[in-house]
Amino acid sequence: MRIPGLGPEGRLARAVGRLTGGHLTPRGARIATFGAALVIALGIVAMLVMVQASSTPQFCGTCHIMKPYYDSWKASSHGNIACVECHISPGITAEVRKKYEALSMVAKYLTHTYSENPWAEVEDAACLKCHERRLLEGREEFHGVAFDHRPHLVESRRGMNLRCTSCHSQMVQGTHIAVTTSTCALCHFKGQPLNEGLSTCTGCHETPEHVVTQSGAPFDHSQVAKLDMDCRGCHGGVVQGAGEVPKERCLSCHNQPARLAEFEKTDLLHRAHVTDHKVDCVNCHGLIEHGQPPPAVAEKNAAGACASCHGSGHSPQEDLYAGRGGRGVKDAPSAMFLAGVTCAGCHNPALSAEPVTTGLGVHTVRANEVACMSCHGPSYEGLYRTWKSSVEARAGALRGQLDATVGAMGVEPPAAFQDALHNWRLVDRGRGVHNVSYAYALLDAAHDQMNAARRAKGLSPLPRPWTVIAPNSAACLSCHLGVEKQAGTFEGAAFAHGPHLGAAKLECAACHRPHAERAPGEVVKFGRGGCVPCHHPREAAAVEAAACAKCHAGALERTLPSPRGEFSHAAHLELGADCATCHTLQGGNPRPPKSACTQCHAD
Repeated sequence: MRIPGLGPEGRLARAVGRLTGGHLTPRGARIATFGAALVIALGIVAMLVMVQASSTPQFCGTCHIMKPYYDSWKASSHGNIACVECHISPGITAEVRKKYEALSMVAKYLTHTYSENPWAEVEDAACLKCHERRLLEGREEFHGVAFDHRPHLVESRRGMNLRCTSCHSQMVQGTHIAVTTSTCALCHFKGQPLNEGLSTCTGCHETPEHVVTQSGAPFDHSQVAKLDMDCRGCHGGVVQGAGEVPKERCLSCHNQPARLAEFEKTDLLHRAHVTDHKVDCVNCHGLIEHGQPPPAVAEKNAAGACASCHGSGHSPQEDLYAGRGGRGVKDAPSAMFLAGVTCAGCHNPALSAEPVTTGLGVHTVRANEVACMSCHGPSYEGLYRTWKSSVEARAGALRGQLDATVGAMGVEPPAAFQDALHNWRLVDRGRGVHNVSYAYALLDAAHDQMNAARRAKGLSPLPRPWTVIAPNSAACLSCHLGVEKQAGTFEGAAFAHGPHLGAAKLECAACHRPHAERAPGEVVKFGRGGCVPCHHPREAAAVEAAACAKCHAGALERTLPSPRGEFSHAAHLELGADCATCHTLQGGNPRPPKSACTQCHAD
């Protein structure tokens, strides 16, 4: 039995009656009651729909201030994960709080009371819902850098407890939750000497066990551990910036005197900004950049302490190493300069004889072959000596020609001769061994400029006082300078590079395999049989004049004694004879038999 007025409908009806002054009929009260219930139900449904809709990424993207964040999320690796999965931490409390914040943002947007700099934090718990295994996987490689999540998240780093978003920024240059490498550099290099403490190179970079080519300079890094090398000798200037915090930056967020007074309390500031809240490090700190420096920075850092004497553009040694300053010669920095090798990498007191002290108190540390060997191994002892002697020999030979020419230049020598002197002095004073390839190019240019000046004065040009090598072999000369002077034996026979590179103008690749194609221990393409196309074969064969001329071009200009007077190769060739007419190379002997003459000369 139902007692009227005691159920929920009755209470709702009485409430409706009071609102209407009690003038409704019973039927009207029922209609009003139903309408009120419907309104409440629709309100609840609308609220649930709004809560659900506000949880979708598309809803977030409808706000114009959120569009860049939405676009970066959509293009990121998290583009298939809803925003709330990260921005709402696990747990019912966080769920309710975030829903309330989302609805509050809608209200602020509709009432135009929102901030144009939205701020959100992602708790570690939200990240670890999917990425918990990252703490267990140990070291992994990220763009060539060894990294382990566990010590960064579990252990204190520089007195701070880091969070996932300390390194994975929420918005970095158009990407979403990307690794913020500026944070890595700041933490590892601020206040740290390079290759010490947190900035130890091998803490992030495994030493390569193979040859690495940097700026055209190949280097076998397997020598690093073997020879106990310090990375700083070659990789100078790889850290730019100090990461300082100017006090004025605090004013961009804080204006309370009490908070500004805490500026010197580093531990407190790091706890508040890094551990308790996610504030990007670069919001406060200046940038620290780590990587291969641009040429201008590399030049500044290459000199180091040496710059006090060899800097500011007034040092021929610095100019030669940087590959600049020549006249009529294209700039060509040394491969070691481009790779970041500092002056101290070669001018190292530990690898040199006793420093020479001048009367001005300036210490000069001499470099020698030991510095090369300390990085490149014992094979570079010979290379260093060859480089040094080759450049000095060329510079000395050219100086003799310049001295023989200067007297004919008059009081106002031609500009070409002044350019020649300038280029020669750059090599001589800059010590050509600092950049041998560039030194060779300067001396070649100086010789051409000297001859141009001689022609202008009506003098005959002078021949180059060194072997001219085929242009396509220039790349080989970056290491093998002076090879034209090397001689020895090959396959049991005497061999010299000079005639092959000079007179025959052969390219290195005509006999040698490129380094990349060589098997271990292999140097040349062929055995002794590879010499046959140019040299006398063992078996009888007819040899064309063009092949002979590769080595015997001078024979056409010579006359030889014979029973009938002088013998001329040129005269016989003009009459239609060929080298094979006389030189049949019977048994490998190049001397023609008597029967070769009686073919034409009966007497």
